[in-house]
Order: sequence, then C-alpha cells, then structure tokens
Amino acid sequence: MIIRAVCRVLVGREEELSTLEDALLAACRGEGSVMVLAGDAGMGKSRLCSELATQAEKIGATVMEGSCSEADLALPYLPFLEAIGNYLSSAESARPRGRLGVHVRELAKVFPQLAEDGPAPTETGTPDGRLRLFEAILALLGLAAEEHGLLLIIEDLHWADASTRELLDYLTRRLRNRRMLVLVTYRRDEMHRKHPLLPTVQGWQRSRLAQVLELDPLQPDGVARMVSSIFDNTNVGEEFRDFMHARSEGNPFVLEEMLKAAIDRGDIYREEADWQRKPIAELRIPETVRDTILMRVERLEAGQAEVLRCAAVLGRSFDYQALIRLSDQERTAVETALQTAVQQQLLEEEAGSRGRYRFRHALTQEAIYEDLSAPTRERLHSAAADVLSERAETSRAEVAFHLRSANRWQEAVQVTMEAAAAAEARLGYGEAAALYSLLLPLVTTGIDRARLLCRLGEAYWLMGTPGRGAETLADGVALLEQAGESLEAAGHRLTLGRCLWEKGRARGLSRWGPAASWRWSTSALRGCTFSTCTAVPRGRWRRRRSRRPRRPGRMTCGSGR
Repeated sequence: MIIRAVCRVLVGREEELSTLEDALLAACRGEGSVMVLAGDAGMGKSRLCSELATQAEKIGATVMEGSCSEADLALPYLPFLEAIGNYLSSAESARPRGRLGVHVRELAKVFPQLAEDGPAPTETGTPDGRLRLFEAILALLGLAAEEHGLLLIIEDLHWADASTRELLDYLTRRLRNRRMLVLVTYRRDEMHRKHPLLPTVQGWQRSRLAQVLELDPLQPDGVARMVSSIFDNTNVGEEFRDFMHARSEGNPFVLEEMLKAAIDRGDIYREEADWQRKPIAELRIPETVRDTILMRVERLEAGQAEVLRCAAVLGRSFDYQALIRLSDQERTAVETALQTAVQQQLLEEEAGSRGRYRFRHALTQEAIYEDLSAPTRERLHSAAADVLSERAETSRAEVAFHLRSANRWQEAVQVTMEAAAAAEARLGYGEAAALYSLLLPLVTTGIDRARLLCRLGEAYWLMGTPGRGAETLADGVALLEQAGESLEAAGHRLTLGRCLWEKGRARGLSRWGPAASWRWSTSALRGCTFSTCTAVPRGRWRRRRSRRPRRPGRMTCGSGR
C-alpha cells in the first residue's frame, strides 16, 4: 500500500549527479571546490543532495548537512551550527578538541560541547574576532576531511542570514588544495534582482570559485518514468503522461503531490496485480503545493497582493491596461505591483508583445485564483467581462468565459454563440464545438435547445467526426420537428444523412483505410437542394486528407446527391 507517492529512483538528473560525483572524487584527492544547485521549488535539489551524500558515505567521506531557516530572525551561522553540531555530537568531542589547539577557544563561543576550563574567550564583534572564528571553523572542517574527504551540504541558501553568507564566502576562497566539497542550494524563483545572495553567487561565477548547475523541469519522458516507478513499473500511456506533464509542468515535487492526492481520492487505485485509474478530466492542485505558493504571495504588500488576485482572474496571460481597469488602483500602484511580482519571479513579461504579462507557472495562477472566495470571484469576473467587452482586440470567447463565471447566463449564452460563429468563420470547428457544448447545460428546453444541438452536430461533422455529429443532429432534428419547424429540420436532415453515409462508408471500406472526407469551406447547407447546388460556388472544394482516388460519377457536393 502506497502511503506517499514518492519516486524511489532518481529520474532526469543523471547528468547533474555525474557532475557532482566527479567534483566529490576530485575533492577527495585534494581539489576542493564549491558546487551550487539552482532551481525552482520542488525541482529536486534536495533529492540530488541526498543521492550525493549516499555516494560520499560509500567511499568513506564525512558528510555534514545543514539548512537555512525561513524565519525572519534566524540564528547567525545556523546551517553551520546544525551541520557541525550534529557531527560533533556523533563523534567524540574530546578527540577534535585535542587537535584544534588555539582554535578551541573561538569555536567554544558557538559550539558549547567544545568548551573547556580556562579564561573567558574574547569577543568576536571586531573584524579580527570574526576572522579568527572563520579560521577556527575552517580548521575544524579540515580535521573532519583529513582521512577520506568531506562533503558539506548547505541547503536553502536564499534564506541565509548575512553572517552565514560571509562565512560561506570566506570558505569558498580558502578551499583550494583542501579535501572538501561544499554543495549549496538555492531557489531560483526566490532570487530577484535585489536579493542579497545574488552578488555573492555572481562573484563566485566571475572568479570561477564555484560551478552553478541549473535544474530544469523534467521532460514528458521523465514524467512517465517517475509515474511508472511510483506505481510498481506500471506502463504509462502517452495521454496520461502528457496530461501529468502539462499539469505539473515537469516539477517532480508537484507531480508526486498530485499523484498522492489522486490516490487519496481514489482516482488511482490498485486492482489485483496492477494499478488502474479513473478517467481524470482535471486534477486539482494539492494543498501542499497551493500553500507553498500562497506563502510567497502573502509576503507581498496588501495592495500588491490584490493586484495579483485580479491578474489571476484575468487568466494565465493578461493585458496591463485591462489589469489597471479591473484592479481599480492608480497606475503607479499597479506598475509597482507588477515590477515586484516580476522580481519575485511570480510573473514575467510576455515575449514579443507590449503590455502583456503572464504567470511564470500555471499552478501559481490557479492557486491564487482558488484562494478567492466565491462572491469575490463572481464580482471580479463580472467586472472583467465589462472591461474586456469594451476592448476591440478581445475575443468574444474570452468575454463569454467571464460572463459564464459571473453567472450572467443570459448574456453568456448570446456571447458564447457569437464566439462559436466567429470560430466557424475561421474554420475552427473544434473550437466551435467546444463552445456549443458549454451551453448544453444552460439551454435545456425549447427551440433554442434544438437549434443548439443542430449547430453542434454540424460542427462535429465539419471537424471530421461524423459519428458524434449524427447522434447530436438526430436529437436536434427530432426537437425541431416537435416544435413544428419541419422545413428547418429538413435542412439539417441533409447533414444528418451525410454523417450517416460517411460513418457507414468508413466501416465498409475499412480494408482501404478511412473513407475519403470531402468538405467545403463553409457550413452553409441550407441553400443546397437535390437538383442544384447553390451552397458554394464550384472550385471551393478542399480535401481534408489524401485518401482513395475518387471514382468518376460520385457525388459532387455535400448535399447528399
């Protein structure tokens, strides 16, 4: 039984692990160095550190691990206190104390287990005092690395206090010819331009004191391997692989949390000797991922967070001018909020467009949106519909979405129909069918229901799915006849007949492959009769796919003749 959906093998990070292992072996030979792992939250930095620590222990190297705290007032040198303190508690403190000589007095100020009787140690508030402490810590690390080398891991450096950054910078410049590898990690999405750690890392790179490894999202094949490993090497189909890759955006932590949530809800379950899943149309964002995102938003000022919430209602991508209107704040306030969100790497400017921004991750927009109360969402969607409807460049489909979300149903039906008609004019029959389908739960009775079903059936036929078109058209035609619209129903029966003919012909010619599918460039069937074809001028036929050669004497139009 799976308690947590955790991948037991390292996936998609083989090249990075090989680079780290090479650096560790070089350090054990006396070529000390600093390696930096950079990546967004959940990208697998800690997993790589753990894997390297396991390899270091196998070759007998000493491993020390510490991490920085997110607390506003963290203890100075906290990750070093954790790493070295755990090492001293596991070793015999008297043994290193006897070999440290004069450094013991300095180390005793931060490591009480090394204290000994004698004069009180001098203060470290002066530059000389800090330098002596740094040298003492370096000497202690040198003793730990003396036999088989040392791996020192410092995680979450983006939260490091000033003292920790100074000590780490000092060690970085003193590692040459020492048997030590220092491995540090930081979140790339936390490193805005004014972050105090950024100049330090850039200085290391310019001086070639450290090598930075950037962890990118997993590719679809990597996602499939992770899912397969979690579920006992179960085969993962392309559809589910692509769905999970799109939802998690290749983030290993998000992927594991989504799978765990699916197991808890019973969407993924074990049946006899294999894992099964229900048809999953949508996986909601797990609470653990949502809370992590919302914590970053809450660090913004109240006005800036409100601007971000308005942006989340507008969607993954939004226009700057529309955001000003929707947020009802001063232009300068919105500009400041956008600049801060870009610096915090929550937003980014869309490449190749002016005045448009987008959320860096779809889950960020989703988490902020879902955190809004239902009345707030409805109010903002209603305001967004009014703002966007006044902009000529806004598509009718986008306006219709906001109207539906605002529960303005009467307007939503009309604008959605307009959006579907515009899609058909662009030959976007799949998009039109999707829009018509959205209205089926809203238009449930009467002549409007009948006409909606007929238009949906025609869209299905034009997009190349005559089977679905026949089913929908049959229902629509029946409702039209019940309403006394026999002439209108007859026009749609022509399309219904065509759908049934194509469906049957496809079955009858299966040994030749799918039946040839001929279409014209408009859906206007109502002007076509059996004796003449006035629906479309000659020469406007187009063939969707290359199929069997057409036989002479076959039908010449879409009327069924």
